[in-house]
Amino acid sequence: MKNNWFDKVEVLPPYAGYPVHRGWYATRDGEDVVAYTITPKRPNGHVLFYLRGGTGRIGDVRLPRLMQFAAKGFHVVAPVYRGNHGGSGKEDFGGADLEDVLSLYDRVRRTDTFIHALGFSRGGMMALSLAAERPLTSVTSWAGVTNLEWTYEEQRSMRKMLRRMTGGDPEAARAAYVERSPLYKEWDAPTLLIHGTDDEQVRLRHATAVAERMGERAELWVVPFAHQLPFWEKWKTTDAAMEWMLANSKK
Repeated sequence: MKNNWFDKVEVLPPYAGYPVHRGWYATRDGEDVVAYTITPKRPNGHVLFYLRGGTGRIGDVRLPRLMQFAAKGFHVVAPVYRGNHGGSGKEDFGGADLEDVLSLYDRVRRTDTFIHALGFSRGGMMALSLAAERPLTSVTSWAGVTNLEWTYEEQRSMRKMLRRMTGGDPEAARAAYVERSPLYKEWDAPTLLIHGTDDEQVRLRHATAVAERMGERAELWVVPFAHQLPFWEKWKTTDAAMEWMLANSKK
C-alpha cells in the first residue's frame, strides 16, 4: 500500500497473510471516501481497481474476493463509494459517485503505470465509465450494467431508488440515464465482458450490446450461469480473467 494514495490510513489485521489497509481520501467534489487495499506478497507490478456492485451493504467489498487478485500479484484497490463505511455524501449509482473512482485513480496514477479495472454488476458500469475517462491497461465488466434504462425495465425493486438518484424515470430524465450508461460511451482499453446466460438481475443484452458495438476491440465470455457463479466456476473464471489482463498488458 502506498501512503500517498490516501489522506489517512488504518492498518487492519492481515487476511490470509496479506497486508490489509483501509484508507480515506478526498474527492475533487469534496467528499471523504473509504477504500480498502490488499498488498500482494509477490507483486506483479500491476494495480487492480475492484469496483463493487450493489449499494450500501448489498454487494459490499469482501476481503476473500480481493485476496484472489492479490494472490496473483495484483495490488488491489477497492473503493466502497461515498456514504459507505463512514464516508461522507450519498451514492449516486454512476452519477456523481463516479468521481470517487476518478479521484482515486488519479492518486494511484502518480505512482503506477499498469492499472486495470474489474467491476461486478453496478461496478461494471463504474469500470467501463472509468475507462471512458482515464487510460487503463485493461477493463473487465462482469455481469455489468451498461444501459441503465434496461436496468430500470428489468428490476422493479430498483425503480424507486433510480428515480430518486436520476430525477425521474428514463422518459423524464433520459439525460441522467444516458450519462451513467457505458453503452453510449467510448474507450480504448482492451475490454473483457463476462456474463451469464441465465442472469435475471442484469440481462445478457448488457454485455452483447457492448460487444457488438466494439467488435474486435472487446472479448465476450458467456457462461452458462446466473448473476452469481458457483464458487469453483467463479474461481476458475476469475483466474482466467487475470491471465487475460496480464496477456493484454503486453500488446
